[in-house]
Amino acid sequence: MAGRQRHEDEAIRPSPEGDPAPGLEGIPRADMGVLEESLPSLVDQAIRGPVVLTRNGADAFILLPLDAYRRLWSAAPRPPVIEMEDDEAKA
Repeated sequence: MAGRQRHEDEAIRPSPEGDPAPGLEGIPRADMGVLEESLPSLVDQAIRGPVVLTRNGADAFILLPLDAYRRLWSAAPRPPVIEMEDDEAKA
């Protein structure tokens, strides 16, 4: 799984480029270099699992590892597919 470490000293593997998680298409991306430089412990915690960020004392954001997001997305209920007959096909 991308972003997960099997061993503490193992390098973190990024997701392949051009392989966006479903539902994240078109959302702006930011390089984590600056964040990782200034807050490495936050990035380490986020890689291990979800991290809730608070703002003004209230939950505001959640950092979620991409592999966990993919599991969440695939488990989300989808609306039923309703098959309809095409009136043009009958004519």
